[in-house]
Amino acid sequence: MAKEGGFTDGFLVKGRNGLGVEVSHLLFADDTLILCDASKKNLEYLNWIFMLFVALSELKINMEESELIPVRDVSNLKELAGILGCKVGAFPTTYLGLRLEAPYKSYRV
Repeated sequence: MAKEGGFTDGFLVKGRNGLGVEVSHLLFADDTLILCDASKKNLEYLNWIFMLFVALSELKINMEESELIPVRDVSNLKELAGILGCKVGAFPTTYLGLRLEAPYKSYRV
């Protein structure tokens, strides 16, 4: 809904056939991966979405265990992590047992 409402942006993932799909998040049983541009606007919207989720579901989001990992250089990374109250991570990293990495100046993972 946040994507359709224009509140966040995803990333275009292309397959071998050249066709693509825009991905903004991946949901698992007790884990979520969110993909978006590193903008203050996007993270403020995400923070509101998280607060609404907690209020409506009565579940807790543990932001102390969450990480904001940039794909390329982000000058205000600490400020953005502060909006969400999470820590700053870096590539390479492991997510659900899979190694994720991206070269320093890469625009993709």
